[in-house]
Amino acid sequence: MAGIQDRLGDLSWLGEAYADQGWFVVGEAPADPVQATEAELAWDRAKKLLWESDWAMLSDVPMTAGDKALWIEYRRALRDIRLQSGFPSDIQWPVSPA
Repeated sequence: MAGIQDRLGDLSWLGEAYADQGWFVVGEAPADPVQATEAELAWDRAKKLLWESDWAMLSDVPMTAGDKALWIEYRRALRDIRLQSGFPSDIQWPVSPA
């Protein structure tokens, strides 16, 4: 930043904040990012797996009733992940029918 004010010249036209040709930080510094908890990370993974399997629930996807039932059960197990007794540290992840 050294010398930049010399290159820019008089900044007083920008207003009070720059009248002394100094830099002025507007607002507060951003807060430190909050670390996600283990439970949040696990639930995020379950939501991602649900999103990736949304296609299987579309009515125009050709699959047998048995296959559709497997996908429904898989997705139910993902939604119920937080009900497991070991959640969030010891999760039994369901296996995708794909």
